[in-house]
Amino acid sequence: MKVSLIKFVITFLSLAVACICVLALWIGIYQIEHFERIFPGVTVWGIDLGGLDKIEAKEKLSRQTVFLNKEAIVLRDLDKTWTFTPSQLGMSVKVEDAIDEAFAIGHSGSLLSDLLEQWDSFYYGYHIAPVIILDMVMTDELLKGISRDINVLPRDASFSVIGSIFTLDEGQKGRTLDIVENTDKIMKPLSNMVRAEVQLKVDEFTPMQVDVERQRNIGQMIIDSPLVISVEDPTDIDGSAWVVDQASLIDMLVFRRNEDANNNQYNITVDEERMMEFLEYAGEQLRIEPRNAKFGFDDEINDLAIVSPAIMGRELDLNATLGLVIGALESGKNTVFFQFDDVEPELGDDTTMDELGITGLVAEAKTFFRGSGESRQQNVKAGSDMMNGVMIPPGGEFSFNDNLGDISLDTGFAEAWIIYGGRTIQGVGGGICQVSTTAFRAAFYGGYPIIERNPHAYRVGYYEQGLNSPGPGLDATIFSPVADFRFHNDRDAWLLIETELDETDQSLVFRFYSAFDPRVVTVSEAEVTDIVEAKEAVYEFNPSLEKGEIKQVDWENEGAKIAVERVVVYDSKVIIEDTIRTTYQPWGSVYEFGPEAKLPEGAIVLEPKEDVENDL
Repeated sequence: MKVSLIKFVITFLSLAVACICVLALWIGIYQIEHFERIFPGVTVWGIDLGGLDKIEAKEKLSRQTVFLNKEAIVLRDLDKTWTFTPSQLGMSVKVEDAIDEAFAIGHSGSLLSDLLEQWDSFYYGYHIAPVIILDMVMTDELLKGISRDINVLPRDASFSVIGSIFTLDEGQKGRTLDIVENTDKIMKPLSNMVRAEVQLKVDEFTPMQVDVERQRNIGQMIIDSPLVISVEDPTDIDGSAWVVDQASLIDMLVFRRNEDANNNQYNITVDEERMMEFLEYAGEQLRIEPRNAKFGFDDEINDLAIVSPAIMGRELDLNATLGLVIGALESGKNTVFFQFDDVEPELGDDTTMDELGITGLVAEAKTFFRGSGESRQQNVKAGSDMMNGVMIPPGGEFSFNDNLGDISLDTGFAEAWIIYGGRTIQGVGGGICQVSTTAFRAAFYGGYPIIERNPHAYRVGYYEQGLNSPGPGLDATIFSPVADFRFHNDRDAWLLIETELDETDQSLVFRFYSAFDPRVVTVSEAEVTDIVEAKEAVYEFNPSLEKGEIKQVDWENEGAKIAVERVVVYDSKVIIEDTIRTTYQPWGSVYEFGPEAKLPEGAIVLEPKEDVENDL
């Protein structure tokens, strides 16, 4: 048994050694045969290169690279085409590198590692993709060259006016070749080594577009005639129609986007902002301020009585008028009516005492103008009529000038004596200070806060007439717009101002009606200091007087400083404590004389008066 087992082992070992020797011999022969050849199973581009040396492999693969020089890529835009080879587009293939990589399989020099690679290649296969180089710079440059044939600069529609003819250019769409996106589109077929037709990506820009024929007609209609805008039912205060001439309309022409369209469509029209500026200016001139009803106080029925009814105001509806103007111009019409909104006054004719908070008389003042000439009396009456029925809201401010309005011959005033520049002259509205002085005294004795009061430069005798006259220092001159008389209505109710002029008594009364309150007003007697003697009388030639006539037109008065103190107490608390101070300059009598008049010895004769404006 032992001998048989030994023989079996020897036989097995001998066979094993023989097999190993045969395998080693075969491996050796296999290695020698592929010493300079690619091992089986290795493919490049799907082509089997097994058993080929590098030269043979290159020759076999070169058939594939023929694609690089064939016109395989067609670029298209609209009806234009451009054909290129892949190599012209910057494509190249690293064939040698792929062959070197294929040859390297199983040729590293490490027997065990090489045998494993050779086995994997033989059994599983080894696939190599060649390196494809795409030179995008070349592609970009080529596309930039094509873009010169494709790109078009956009041009907006435009218009011009030559003489009186409106012309319109419809503009032009813009086109731009998208270099980046088209480069990406070209790279895809090149990478797959296939023929392809590439539709080029071109960005289109739609500029301002117009319906040429229609908009040309509209533009011509706009400039054919001046635009005339008028008040539909004009009155004397409205004046003539407002006109925008053709040159101005041409200057206002613009394109405006059609908001109703979903595209870039534009219409020819006029610049709304500039037309609005014109309408705003017109609106300022055409605006009518509402006027509150003016009331008097009827003592018999203890209620209000209308002195003058309320007047409705109006203001221009800018947006509505603008819409009509634009619509008219674009439809070939050149006449439009202004559109107005009514503006109601704060106080209507049906206003009640309860609504105003008025309970009765709260202040009163009376002055006399005895000795005044007919013209001065006319001015006092005209001024008092302006003040009669004036309404001041709670917390509001009374301005004599604002309520007086324009002083002119047209508003009922006459020329009378005034002091101007140190001279006694004729001026429109002379004597109106009788009214402002009376108003001032009513506000002063009524305990109202005085905001602005300006004294006369000289003492005026009219303001010291009457048994109850407070004496000098409580006058108030006005000279619009430089000097005003203003006071504050500090009561919680409206203030109604009522005036009464008695031509027989030659007196003027101001009555203030408002809400009663417990204020008590104390006024001191006038403190007179620094008295200065009156100036000498002066004489002035007046050619309109009769021959030899001498007429006194002003009377002398001393100069002095006057101070009048006032204290207003409300519920035992002093709410106002003020002093009215006045400095009067001395004034001499003034006489006028006619031709050949005999003047007193040593009389002072003034130079002839220069023409002056009718100011107060």
